[in-house]
Amino acid sequence: MRTFELIKKQQPVFYKEMLNAFESSKIPHAFLLVGDDSSRIAHYIVQCIIENHMPCDENSNDAIRIKEHTYADMIYANGKDEKIKKDIADRIHEQFSKSSIEGKSKVYLLEHVENATPETMNKLLKILEEPEADIYAVFTTNNLSKVLPTIISRCMLIHLLPLSKDFLKAELKDACVMGDNINILSELFNSIDECQPYIDSEDFDKLKLEVNYFIEDLYLKRENLMIDVQTHLMKDPHKKKETISKQNLHLFLNMLVIALKDLFHIKHQLPVVFQSFKSTYDRIDIDEHHLLYQIERVLQADYDLSINANSQLIIDSLIYEL
Repeated sequence: MRTFELIKKQQPVFYKEMLNAFESSKIPHAFLLVGDDSSRIAHYIVQCIIENHMPCDENSNDAIRIKEHTYADMIYANGKDEKIKKDIADRIHEQFSKSSIEGKSKVYLLEHVENATPETMNKLLKILEEPEADIYAVFTTNNLSKVLPTIISRCMLIHLLPLSKDFLKAELKDACVMGDNINILSELFNSIDECQPYIDSEDFDKLKLEVNYFIEDLYLKRENLMIDVQTHLMKDPHKKKETISKQNLHLFLNMLVIALKDLFHIKHQLPVVFQSFKSTYDRIDIDEHHLLYQIERVLQADYDLSINANSQLIIDSLIYEL
């Protein structure tokens, strides 16, 4: 689905505000998007500003270069993985003080702006306090409380509504995701952008199988659980060392929680997420109180993993407690 249609259906208030802004030629000089599914919409706003209308052709030359961050009059930074430092604000000030290269508006897009350093925030504030014609800012954040109130006050603040599961499933289907992967991804993530790295991912497919093996061993072949986890999930039997990344182990634990919930759903004749494993889960007789305890232990292991680098110890402890 085109981003324009997504905004119209899923963000109706924002859609009306944006449309009115462009139709009246009163485009704010700064936007601040708050929410999980902001990256795609933020890039689209940049395109609308540069092309000066809404909707836009998302396959145009401008659109492609904006998505690839190669558009000459666009400065991009993402604080997701590392701090946005003062040199970005310095680049904005220096580069945008010159004439436009493309002959259109100039835009800087900073994602996860809450992860900018205090020095960067203050420099950005100075830029926003003295807005210049045809220079626009687009910010995104998942944590509004970490953004300077004075920056917030100078932006058009947009609280994005979470996408519905049905809408995300439709987008995954459009992306040619098949089978129960649609259900699994839509349970794990809130947006197509978050799902993207796991579509057609061998790691994802392997972890899905490991979840099935874990459930089968836990309930039907307990004597195999420890050795199977060590040789299949945690280690490569040929290299004899830990190979699973922390990110993949987090993903495995979250998928395991979904699978355990499926056991409860089967008992109560409710739809399941791991549809391809239903024949295995049908053979399992559960105690609901113990199942709740198991889910809590997996969630605790996932939390412990986020604050403890010893993945092996966490998984060994989890298996013992389950």
